[in-house]
Amino acid sequence: ITYKLLVLPDIKTMRPQVLGKIEELVKAGGTVLGPRPNRSPSLENYPECDKQVNQIADRLWGENYEEGKLVREYGQGYLMAGTGIREVFEEIGVEKDVDLQDEVPVLWTHRTLPGMEIYFLTNQSTEEPVNISPSFRVEGLKPQLWNPVNGAMRSLNDYTRKDGRTTVPIELKAKESMFVVFTNQRNENVDAGYAGNFPEPQTLQTLQGEWKVDFKNKDIAPREPMVWNQLKDWTESENDQIQYYSGTATYTTQFTVEAIPENSNLFLDLGDVGVMARAKLNGRNLGGVWIDPFILPANGHLKEGENKLEIEVVNTWRNRMVKDESLPEDEQYTWTVVNDIEPGEELMSSGLIGPVSFRMISTTSD
Repeated sequence: ITYKLLVLPDIKTMRPQVLGKIEELVKAGGTVLGPRPNRSPSLENYPECDKQVNQIADRLWGENYEEGKLVREYGQGYLMAGTGIREVFEEIGVEKDVDLQDEVPVLWTHRTLPGMEIYFLTNQSTEEPVNISPSFRVEGLKPQLWNPVNGAMRSLNDYTRKDGRTTVPIELKAKESMFVVFTNQRNENVDAGYAGNFPEPQTLQTLQGEWKVDFKNKDIAPREPMVWNQLKDWTESENDQIQYYSGTATYTTQFTVEAIPENSNLFLDLGDVGVMARAKLNGRNLGGVWIDPFILPANGHLKEGENKLEIEVVNTWRNRMVKDESLPEDEQYTWTVVNDIEPGEELMSSGLIGPVSFRMISTTSD
């Protein structure tokens, strides 16, 4: 079904030729939402052009406003003014494309491709995860989850269909986004998924050993790599070179895995990161993350026995700029055209804060 809806700009001028085309659209079954024009923006054929605009506007809009709103049938279509988009859809019988059912901080957008309906959902909450069961105006297609951060794709096997709609239980962590793609197309990159859409991962191993931390920019950082027994926020260090450091640092650790369960999908969970990171496991790239949750697929990379993990972390320049604000100009390392640093400004959380762990989801669980 194709719905013809035209939303006019909030101006009251329109050329008579354009308004004539709008009249044809409404007569043919289209819906127009917008204010009534009262004159032409052009002086061509003035003043006859203004008369033509008002004649067409009289036929379309009429005078039947109630409390500033107008809903008027014209030909096979509708002419509306003073109402919102939601009221328009209700009037012409268009169901919600996505019905979130609850008031939740989730925004979405939708794109259609041949054989595919693609929805992008994003949790706008900065602190709380959301569990929702949105109903999509999709029929006959199966849902998949496409991860926009690491590119992983898997089937969402828990869904229901009713009255031309598909309802899919969705879990979005704080600030997380995802694509929900409806399609019957399959390829080797789409994992079979799980019985439940979002099973809780189990911890295989939390890394507790030493970390060698090498700060890349030696102009403002310790010259030699540091050895830490536990991960910490750089801003909590007593060493000014670390507390105010801005740039890249590489974390390296070695650890032993006793056994890896069969039929499991494995993930590297970096815990908390300030602000972005990329990881290598046994010399193989796992990818990068720049937003919570800081989780990367690790299938085929983790092995039983000895393993080596390298994590490169980058923060922003803000903390170094805060430090420079307290120094004489000839001792400052950074400069900027516009300086909005406040005296005593709170530092931005930085570094690999963790905890770092390997987690797993059984592919055979119900």
